[in-house]
Amino acid sequence: MSSCTLNPGDRKSISRYVAEALDILKALQTQHSLSVTVQNDGRMFINEFQVSLDTPAVKRLFLQLRHNKVTKIIISKGVQADELEGFFADLASSGGFFHSYANIAVKSIKNLPSGDMLTGALVVKDDLFHVRRVYRDIAVYRSINMLTVDAVLGSIISNIRKGALIQNMLVPMKADGDDLYNHSANVAMLSIVQAEHLGFGNALLHDIGLAALLHDVGKTLLPKNILDRQYSLDEAEWAVMKKHPVYGAALLASLNKIPEIAIVVAYEHHMKFDGTGYPETWRRTKKQHIISQIVAIADFYCALSAGLPHRKPLSSSSIMGLLAEISGREFNPLLVGNFVQAMKGHSPAP
Repeated sequence: MSSCTLNPGDRKSISRYVAEALDILKALQTQHSLSVTVQNDGRMFINEFQVSLDTPAVKRLFLQLRHNKVTKIIISKGVQADELEGFFADLASSGGFFHSYANIAVKSIKNLPSGDMLTGALVVKDDLFHVRRVYRDIAVYRSINMLTVDAVLGSIISNIRKGALIQNMLVPMKADGDDLYNHSANVAMLSIVQAEHLGFGNALLHDIGLAALLHDVGKTLLPKNILDRQYSLDEAEWAVMKKHPVYGAALLASLNKIPEIAIVVAYEHHMKFDGTGYPETWRRTKKQHIISQIVAIADFYCALSAGLPHRKPLSSSSIMGLLAEISGREFNPLLVGNFVQAMKGHSPAP
């Protein structure tokens, strides 16, 4: 489903996943058909056996079925690859409409409870585990598992396209060792929200999400006592902290399969629209990249909305007011306007 959502035109990858799904179905279909049942109490069954939701792929399937109001799927033994491919595309579209298939029957109801609150409980926790692992692999092993990154970004994009509320998606900051990963996931989320509202295509959404997710990776190379500091940094500590964009860009540049835009964003996300900010360069002939501008707005919002021991969190309306004040200087005014409108689309009705 993630492949159908992010890369619907990638026929080779989709066909490979469909073939794998067919092999799994053949192993599971000991009877004439296989049934998947979703219950209102948050349980899922394959035939008569309850399925644990601890596995990331199973959780996402469960949430996608809930979102599409599906209560039961019956797949007959003679199911064909093109039927599975069509069904997965229907499921990934999140529209609740399913075509008619000879060997796949779908039962759905209109009044199934929404899965938005379940999204926060079941998906976000798992995504954060993967974000932590991605950062660890980069910092310790100088490698990145793109399958893990794709799973995280696929989950975020799917939830955004379901119209999930921002307040249910953002991960609260707890002033602990996970804050770097929580913040990175939140910035990725709000960057994708902006890009989606701008109408960017799937491939670019993925790269923007990746760049935002890894924008602070340079902080993994900072001294732990500075990274874990529970109060304001002094001048010397702040000078060290300001090196993390350079560290991050160099670290990402050393890896394979990293889009160039991720390196650019890691370096530029603390630069300003008017050319100020950091890292300070002796000559700036080019404006901050537009993707860096998008991530910078998300970074600003997430930083100010987080509650820290030395600083109380600001309300969303207060942050929006600040953005309006410094728009045109620190941030691109057109992108600020887009951010405000995008956030309205994922906020509760007044």
